[in-house]
Amino acid sequence: MTGGGVSRLCEPNAGVPSAFGSENRAILVLVTLLVCWLSLALRCGADEVGVAPGAETAQTLRMSDLPEPPAELRAFLTRGKVTFLIGGERPSVTDPGRSTGAKLGDFDAESQFRLSYSFQSRSEWRWANRSGARRLNITMRFERLKLDVRHRVWLKEMPPRDSFWDSPLVRHEIDHVRLSSDPRLTAIFVKAIDQHERLELTREESVPLISLATRRMSSGGRGRSFLGHLTGDDAQPLLDAVVKQEFDQIVELIEIRYRELDRQTQHGRDPIPEESPLREWLEP
Repeated sequence: MTGGGVSRLCEPNAGVPSAFGSENRAILVLVTLLVCWLSLALRCGADEVGVAPGAETAQTLRMSDLPEPPAELRAFLTRGKVTFLIGGERPSVTDPGRSTGAKLGDFDAESQFRLSYSFQSRSEWRWANRSGARRLNITMRFERLKLDVRHRVWLKEMPPRDSFWDSPLVRHEIDHVRLSSDPRLTAIFVKAIDQHERLELTREESVPLISLATRRMSSGGRGRSFLGHLTGDDAQPLLDAVVKQEFDQIVELIEIRYRELDRQTQHGRDPIPEESPLREWLEP
């Protein structure tokens, strides 16, 4: 499984035209991780059959067509906003731009997650506390940080309906869902963002912003302080980069846990070792 393949959609609100700005941000980041699963066919002693070129589109499995899930799974399915797909091409083939997994090979299942974050921010422009440095600082505060995740679980073949929730294949994929919908990920994300209270710009970063403020002041805005000509909109790309950096760490953490789950269980063939940290990660 390889990393990469991240797409970002952003529709920022207008910034407050002052040195002290407030922004509402909603960022969608599409991330998909391939879960290569070989155990079902191997355990049954059957040969795997590849998906033929031009195979039909996977069909969405309605939850109403399935037995009621066990109580211990219901919360994970709801929290992870899971959609099951059956047959046809796997999503990483039909939608390769959203996939970070391997494109070749035969697989019995694939799990994808769509992760998004949102936040509000406040920022204030300041001079760096160095005489004559002509460098800028941004003091910042982030609020209402949230992570949201949705999953698509693709199964090459439909398990028996009556025992769907007991299928080792389904159980293994739900373990992946549990890892990427763990609410503790939000706590890690928020804690990391809260460490960022001030951003020190380099001289190279400061020069174009100082020039921008100078031009705005020369255009008739002399009623405000020099830094009053820099707005929340001017600061927002820098704040976005701070949040995106920490968000990428969350994505990487999920990727590591996905790989460990597959490695330690041989893609679901074996139980999770008793001493494995995975057991703690999979706690409700």
